[in-house]
Amino acid sequence: MERWERGGKESSNQKKSWLGRILAILQGKWHKISQEQFDYWEDEEDNSRENPYLHKLRRILEQVLSQYQMSYREFHPLLVDTDTPPESLLDEDQVEVVLEQISEDLNFLRIATDRPAYFSEYIQRMYEDSGLVVQTEPKGQVLSEDVNVILDMEQQGNCPVRYMREHTLYIPVYKRKWNRVETLENLDISIPIGYNTVIVKGV
Repeated sequence: MERWERGGKESSNQKKSWLGRILAILQGKWHKISQEQFDYWEDEEDNSRENPYLHKLRRILEQVLSQYQMSYREFHPLLVDTDTPPESLLDEDQVEVVLEQISEDLNFLRIATDRPAYFSEYIQRMYEDSGLVVQTEPKGQVLSEDVNVILDMEQQGNCPVRYMREHTLYIPVYKRKWNRVETLENLDISIPIGYNTVIVKGV
């Protein structure tokens, strides 16, 4: 009897041991799957901070303004400077890409930035070439009444509620994804404007 009980205890312990091993293996695999899923979503988040349409911004802006019955002469943008400047001088500064596109025929420009010295050469060139006085201001200032379009170049954080103002177009260049819309005739894209989206055709 004693031997049977001892054997039963050993058998029970073996079962527990095997169950423990199986659970450990399953937990290890689950942890690996969870980590892979986390890495995938982390990569998705990183990818969402890119904008493949950046070099076509001028054409896109002209269509957006037209849909809001605004001419380019009436375009009074506040450009919110990036919070992710290039790490190397060899890397392309995406803010510079935008400025080079929007500068022609521009009648107003204000730049919200924490690095005003970076824009001094651009400001001087704009004044000499077209007489435009480009103003800079620290980030976080109260939105000026003469601004009617905000080009938000920041990549971190969410879209600020303070920029969601009536009659002001808030265009997040990175914080919300610009989606491709395939139609029968054109390759269109959906551009987030404030709480809404605008379809830009044939870009």
